[in-house]
Amino acid sequence: MSSQLLQPSYRFKRRDRISVDTCTLWQVRSGLVRTITWNQEGDVVPLGLWSPGSIIGVPISQVEPCELQCLSTGELERLPLDYALTVDMLLKHTAQVNRLLQIMHCRQVQERLLQFSCWLAENFGQPTSHGRLIIVRLTHQEIAETIGTSRVTITRFIKQLEAEGLMRWSGRERFVSNRALKTFQKELMIA
Repeated sequence: MSSQLLQPSYRFKRRDRISVDTCTLWQVRSGLVRTITWNQEGDVVPLGLWSPGSIIGVPISQVEPCELQCLSTGELERLPLDYALTVDMLLKHTAQVNRLLQIMHCRQVQERLLQFSCWLAENFGQPTSHGRLIIVRLTHQEIAETIGTSRVTITRFIKQLEAEGLMRWSGRERFVSNRALKTFQKELMIA
C-alpha cells in the first residue's frame, strides 16, 4: 500500500470549507486555513489561523462542531488516525489560541484591531524598511469575526489607523508600520 493512500494531500481554493470529524487531524502544507465553530445564535467563532506546518482538527482543538476554512489556495494533508501529537505541537497550538484570546479581551475595538493586525504582520508578514507587509488577505468581515465586532466597525477603525499612519489596508496592500509594531513588541515576543 502506498504512502499516498495512507496520507493523501488535498488541494483547496480560497473560501473552500472542509467539514472535519472527531478523529481526523490535518497538516497545513501550504496556504492559510482558519478553524471555526459557531455559537448558539449561529455566528461564526474563529478558533485560529494556521499556516504551513500547523496541525489542526477536533482532536487538537477539542471543539465541536469544527470546520476548516481556506483563506487562500492551499494544500492540506490528512494525517493517519494513529498520528502522535508532540508536546511542541500542542504548545504552539496553545500559544496561538492564548494570544488570540488575549487580543479578544482588549476593551477598545481599535486597540484590538491594531493588536490583531500586528499579530498578523509578525506571523504572516514580510519585513520591509517601514514595517511589515501582510501576505494574508483577510476580508473586513473575517477580521470582524476574529476579533468580535462588526464589519462596519472594522472599516471605520482601519480608516482611522491609516490616517494615523499605523497601517495601510486598502486594495491589495496590507501593511503595518514599524511604529505600530513597536507598540506591541513585548506581547508579540511572547506569542
